[in-house]
Order: sequence, then structure tokens, then C-alpha cells
Amino acid sequence: MNKWRKFWSLPAGERALLLKSLVLLPVVRLGLKTLGLRRVQAVFAMGRPNPAVHATHGQTPIWRARRAARMVGIAARLTGGTCLERSVLLAYILDRQGIPAELRIGVRSGEHGFEAHSWIEAAGEVLNEGRDVGERYAAFDRDFATARSNGR
Repeated sequence: MNKWRKFWSLPAGERALLLKSLVLLPVVRLGLKTLGLRRVQAVFAMGRPNPAVHATHGQTPIWRARRAARMVGIAARLTGGTCLERSVLLAYILDRQGIPAELRIGVRSGEHGFEAHSWIEAAGEVLNEGRDVGERYAAFDRDFATARSNGR
């Protein structure tokens, strides 16, 4: 099955999330390079919609979060997004859907020296990385997704 057929076989909500991710991932990439993490988060925090407006059709928040993570992951595979770019975009999408999420950043000493990694957690579940990421990386105590709104 070619990519277009796969795309059109997705449910409409997933197609919309994938298109949004494909458009916004390069925006996040450029924003992180030019503005930095805090400013990108501040821009994304502007004009938050009321989460109650989003029709969920009986879908649980964690189901919607997993679906968003999957679509952001596909977009990143197509455009080459880094873990931070994927995580910032996923945090933004989840925030827009009214789903609380944490942007986690961790470090470790690796084969080639110091390594850093980022991922998103929602409802105690890692969304865009393997479940054991917290064991492989020492995560900072701070939630970088909400740090912008708390003034930290």
C-alpha cells in the first residue's frame, strides 16, 4: 500500500492530526533554533481554546493522547524531527485538546559522552517513547511543559 492510500485509509481525525503535525513540526524546529524552548512554549500558550469545545465521541483522553503521539511520530519519520521537536509539538497538541501532559527531559552518560532526551508523559504513561525511558535517562525533576506557566 503506498503512502497516499495509507493516508486516506486513516480516520478523518487522524488525517487532520497528521496534517497538523506535518505543518507544525518544521515550525517547532525553526522556533526552537531561533527562539528557544521557553519562547516557543510561550507562543504556543497564546490563545488556548476551551477544551470543552472538542468533541471526543466517547474517546478517553489517554486514547486521544496515544493517537496524537502516533500521528506526531509518523510526521517526524517523514520530516526528520528530533525528540525535543516531537515532544514540544505533542505537548502543544495535547494542551489544545485539554489533555494534561508533562514534557520530560532526561540525561545520561552514553557511549559517545553526554546524551539528552525528551519525551511526553500523560496520565502516568509515556506516549512518544518506550516505557523504560525513565530508567534509561535520569529525568530532571521539573515538568518542562508546565514550567512556562508557573514562571519557573
